[in-house]
Amino acid sequence: MSKGQFAFIGTGEVPCGRYPERSPLEIASRVAKLAIEDAGIKKTDIDAVLSAVAIMDNDYNTELFFGRLPEALGLRKPCKVYAVTVAGGGSSYALCKTAEGLLASGECEMILVVHAQRFTAYTPMAQAEYFAKAGSDPEWEIPYGITYNSLSAMITQRHMYETGTTIEEVASVCVSCRKWAMLQENAMFKKDLTVEEVLNSKMVSTPLTAFMCNVLADGGSAFIMTTAERAKKLVEKPVYILGEASNYSHRNLTVCEDLTTLRFEGVADKAYQEAGLGPEDMDIAEIYGSYPAIILILLEQEGFCKRGEAGRFVLEGNTWPGRKLPMTTNGEALSFGHTGTGVGMAVLVESIRQLQGKAGRAQVPGARFLIENCGGGAFSDGHFTVLGNEIP
Repeated sequence: MSKGQFAFIGTGEVPCGRYPERSPLEIASRVAKLAIEDAGIKKTDIDAVLSAVAIMDNDYNTELFFGRLPEALGLRKPCKVYAVTVAGGGSSYALCKTAEGLLASGECEMILVVHAQRFTAYTPMAQAEYFAKAGSDPEWEIPYGITYNSLSAMITQRHMYETGTTIEEVASVCVSCRKWAMLQENAMFKKDLTVEEVLNSKMVSTPLTAFMCNVLADGGSAFIMTTAERAKKLVEKPVYILGEASNYSHRNLTVCEDLTTLRFEGVADKAYQEAGLGPEDMDIAEIYGSYPAIILILLEQEGFCKRGEAGRFVLEGNTWPGRKLPMTTNGEALSFGHTGTGVGMAVLVESIRQLQGKAGRAQVPGARFLIENCGGGAFSDGHFTVLGNEIP
């Protein structure tokens, strides 16, 4: 891949929350239509459809695997390639890399990427049971009471111990995410939060309280990718992929070599180097962490703060709307809602909107460059992408 070779030209998104009346196929159809309209193209221009899976939803996933989506979207005739790409919370990155390969090969020219999720098809108990075990080792972790929330709690405890970060600073990340979600039409939670409210909410897994944990939600999003050459002819502000970098760390968190870095150190630097930019050039940090301490770790790994200083930086309000470093401007899983493999998709869609000047009340004035990340498993991998509406 060469810098600025590929671009995003349109996005679609539906409200995130509890919508049991919506089917995953309806969500997928809606976000696809919105993305095509936003890009200003015809559906017959789409010659490839890529999708992420829906967590827990075996029926919908089976439909995906057996090629239902292109036909349901009315794209059967122009579509040459259809695929489902699965990488957990890192699916948005894997989908982009798949799209890049199809575009670079010349096989396809215009690619629609879609995600849909409906958790409300399952009872709260079924959801809790699934995610209690997801990401935890069935032999060495689950029998000893480790759940996904407790894995995150372990990281939080260790980060606080080694860096001096306080629990108030951890809680302030939730406040920052909520400030941004309040500006988002499609966000699940829009009531303002204070540090005290976060700390006084129900204890889930020490030191994580309820407001420090994300909530599963129904939702979906989509985007259109093409080559930069075509994008320039189609839209006023294409969003270019300027630099990318990844790293895989572990399968089980209990064997991770460093809980306070998750082995992400230096990975974002590679994406910056490829882009020919640095953290000082970024107008926004679109961070996907799902838990507040992970967001603090990534804020440091992306070069915006020195080790142990991210908590104070966020507590002082520097990441709020209108402040020094806009961060996680859709509210992320903590306030926008956790849509399974779609959290990374939602953060990426928000990144594209920001750089196209289409983020509505959450728009960061004059945004040109940003860094966006995602990752899957029990914080097993990290993927960093530098995006821009111009090529430096």
